[in-house]
Amino acid sequence: MSEQWFNWAHVMCSTRGAWLPGDERGFRSRHHRIHSTGDYRSPPPVEEHAGLRRTVAAMAHPFVRLTPAVRPTIAKAFAEKFRKECCLPVLVAVAETHIHALISVGKTDAKRIVGRAKQYASHQVRESMPGKIWGQGCHVVRVRDRSHFRVIIEYINEHERAEGAFVWRNPDLRFAQLRRRLGKKVCGKSMKERANDAS
Repeated sequence: MSEQWFNWAHVMCSTRGAWLPGDERGFRSRHHRIHSTGDYRSPPPVEEHAGLRRTVAAMAHPFVRLTPAVRPTIAKAFAEKFRKECCLPVLVAVAETHIHALISVGKTDAKRIVGRAKQYASHQVRESMPGKIWGQGCHVVRVRDRSHFRVIIEYINEHERAEGAFVWRNPDLRFAQLRRRLGKKVCGKSMKERANDAS
C-alpha cells in the first residue's frame, strides 16, 4: 500500500439504531469482543445471536431515518466540515440510514474527523431532526491503490441509483478529468456493469 493512496479514506457511518448488536446482517462489537460468523454480503445463520438480538430490540430506540428532504443538507454539512478540517472531500452519499464519503485525510485519525462532521451535520438539521441522529463510531477503510480508489467512487455513486441517496460531488474537481487519469469511467456505473468488468 503506497503512502499516496493511504492518505485517502472511505468512511461510513450509520444513523442511530440502524445497525445494532445481534443484527441479522452480521455485526462486530467494539474491539471484536462479540462478532458474528458472517457479514452483510454473506449473512450469518438467522438463529445466531438470536437471544442478543431480542434483548437489544427490546431496549433500543426506533432507528433514525434520513428523509430525502434532509439528505442534501446533511451531505453538504459533512463536506463543509471535512473542508474545515483540512480534508479534501470527493464524494459524500447520504442514504436513508447511512453515509459514505471518500476523503483525503493524510495520516490524521479519520474517525475523529468523522465524529466532528456528524456533530456539525446534526446541528444543521436540529430544527427538523432534534435529538441524537447518529450511531456510535464509524468504519474507515484506507485506500490501497488506484484500482481500489476507482471501485470506491463507483460504489458510492451507485447509492444514488440503488438507494435513492443524495450524492454530493466536489464541484472543484473535474470528474471527467479524474476518470481519464484513472483510465476508466468511474461515475454512474451499475452493479451489473462492474460485475462484468470484474469477470
